[in-house]
Amino acid sequence: MAGPGLRSLLPLPLLLLLTAAPPAPPPPAPPPPCGLRSLRVGAGALGLGYPSPETLVFRYCGGRCPAPPTLHGRVRGALLGEGAPGGGPCCRPTRYEDAAFLDSGLRWVTLPGLSAGACACLG
Repeated sequence: MAGPGLRSLLPLPLLLLLTAAPPAPPPPAPPPPCGLRSLRVGAGALGLGYPSPETLVFRYCGGRCPAPPTLHGRVRGALLGEGAPGGGPCCRPTRYEDAAFLDSGLRWVTLPGLSAGACACLG
């Protein structure tokens, strides 16, 4: 003869808590708005042929540009079979800044316009 099951011994609120479905995960956060982003990179990792142990801060533009697609973008997407309409503005540099570092031969190297200095939604 089997005794009463564990469920019959639990108070109803606890039983409901134990049998309830887990909460749904929160929706993903939207990407941040258009703006400057930074990345620390070794000068040698730039792929420009400069041997150097120096580390640079490379700034670039990234993020969303919340605006409806343009008519041009919608037509382009339809003609090229790209599916979802595109042609909205893109987060792009509006100003560039130079970067300088000391190479392994102890010479200053200046790279004009290496990093973004300001960003905006363009297009």
